[in-house]
Amino acid sequence: MGALLEVRDISLNFGGVKALSSISADVEEGRITAVIGPNGAGKTSLFNVISGFYRASEGRMTYAGQDLLAQPGNARAGLGIARTFQNIALFAGLTVLENIKLGAHAQLQAGVMSAAVFKGGPEREERALTRRIDDMILPRLGLSEIRDRPVSGLPYGQQKRIELARAMVMQPRLLMLDEPFAGMPPEEKRRMAASIRDFVETERVTALLIDHDMETVMGLCHHIVVLNFGKTIASGDADSVRHHPDVIDAYLGS
Repeated sequence: MGALLEVRDISLNFGGVKALSSISADVEEGRITAVIGPNGAGKTSLFNVISGFYRASEGRMTYAGQDLLAQPGNARAGLGIARTFQNIALFAGLTVLENIKLGAHAQLQAGVMSAAVFKGGPEREERALTRRIDDMILPRLGLSEIRDRPVSGLPYGQQKRIELARAMVMQPRLLMLDEPFAGMPPEEKRRMAASIRDFVETERVTALLIDHDMETVMGLCHHIVVLNFGKTIASGDADSVRHHPDVIDAYLGS
């Protein structure tokens, strides 16, 4: 289907420290791409450049034919880019449903004044959003039964799935997942991987993820990019990456 995101010669400097050095990669539309590598390899730095938290020092980045680096960070959600984070960032005092609804704030059309009185358009938007979450998101992630429970105290695996739900309620074109399997037991990892695959296959979503769980990554992803010390050392399918000598030496081990 072609590349949804094209990264070309991206470099990122922090003073005298080069976090990324001439990184190039394609994220194919409708597929799952992983960025892997040792701690400090530059994976999250690359994610932060794509999502607009960091400004690249050099290079080009094209998303759906647009110059992504020309777009401010706060506009990228409106382009269909959603992201989760390594550390869970849910609001503990809100319910599961309320946390998920927060992901759709960039898409709501109601103005400030109409939203303040919550009549007419805002009320209809709210009802439609709730129906979409109830019908299309909660059941697929096994969250319907805890819909109205506060997030505080829920098991870690459920909280990770709530974060995925909050990203998916944005109806993203590019879904960026920062360590979606971290800290999960094997059964929860399998469930999360199945959910990601389901959304990619049925919702026209393209996924880009970071994770250290090589068994899950190798079984899930169509394409893998390997970084080390801010540079690309390998790129390809799971089998070619698994047997690449530089990847074995730097990351996987013999």
